[in-house]
Amino acid sequence: MQKVSLYHSLLHDASRLKALWQLEGLDEFVALMRQYLDWPELNFEQLQRFLAEQNQQPFCPELASFSLCWQPYSYQAQRKIVRWAPAFLKPSLPFFEEDIALSRQSLLAQLIQPFSELEQLIPQRLTVPAVQPALLIFHWSRCGSTLVSGSFALQQKVKVLSESMLASDLLNDPYWAGQQPELLDLVLRLQGRLRHHEQQLVIKCNAWDLQHWPVWLNLYPKAGVLCLIRQPEAVLASHHHLAGRHMVRQQPALWQESEQSASLLDYRIQVIQRMAILMNALRQQRDCTVLSYEQLKDSTPQQLARIAGFELTDAEQKLWQDFRLFDAKQQGVPFQSTKKSAEELFSPAELEQIRSELQPLYQLLLAKGEGYPNCVANTEISCS
Repeated sequence: MQKVSLYHSLLHDASRLKALWQLEGLDEFVALMRQYLDWPELNFEQLQRFLAEQNQQPFCPELASFSLCWQPYSYQAQRKIVRWAPAFLKPSLPFFEEDIALSRQSLLAQLIQPFSELEQLIPQRLTVPAVQPALLIFHWSRCGSTLVSGSFALQQKVKVLSESMLASDLLNDPYWAGQQPELLDLVLRLQGRLRHHEQQLVIKCNAWDLQHWPVWLNLYPKAGVLCLIRQPEAVLASHHHLAGRHMVRQQPALWQESEQSASLLDYRIQVIQRMAILMNALRQQRDCTVLSYEQLKDSTPQQLARIAGFELTDAEQKLWQDFRLFDAKQQGVPFQSTKKSAEELFSPAELEQIRSELQPLYQLLLAKGEGYPNCVANTEISCS
């Protein structure tokens, strides 16, 4: 029991955990664990058995101190548990999942893998510092959102949380339907905690998080809001090349009342219709900036930064401008568009269908101060 107690204390000790996280050699790792667990005869085989046993037991931490060192990264709906990864690196990659994958490569993360029952974490929510995002980014996908979030990530004082799958998965689990605000707040306190001397938080939501925009905006009423859109046929052409999760019919849990019997193109048109209607409802309820892909490309770094309340120096503006020359999703790779256009991918009849069904919604979002036209009011897709 003493060893287990010492182990639980270790999981809350930032300085000792960071020392373990920095190690690359197994012998050094075992030596430190021998010291931390007060286990003089400990060898690797014993440590491996001990940690395997601990990794199979749910662990209820003291969140205030534990979350200085760990962040939740995945949710298992069947067991209602979250899994933890070390939080010693400032997120810097295009997607938070990639940052998590990088952090899990450490010896610490490979050997120590705690998990917790979500029900036990909720009562501790208020013990973790609250976060107040400077900016929330909603988008249809393939609209330049990764370019925007990657630009903000260039700022040392800014933490970017890009497409948290944990937040999305919890919001989409009907089991927690009555506790969505509390759960989203808990996730953002844990994943968005400013651990590396950051001063501001920018959040890029997943495209399908648009259906939960009232939860996000009620929780963070002071956050700036940026909505990114693109010509619908260009969005569909991009998903034709590589489909995002929300454009795959085999993921009905992402959208309520999805029409699974429709053709693939019809289904994807319905998804964009749904996102457009949701985004327009958001815009009517809350001051926000709506930018098309073309407008985004024409925006200066300073204009984008000001949406989040930032001012860039001349050097920072140049850094942002240079960043645009590279592929936002592949760091260090020069940007080069090689995908086929919508005109090459779709037949004239398909293009006509796409434009007739989606262009009015797209133009509505680009307009300022316009209400819903009849074509939106009469659509079968609801905003709920």
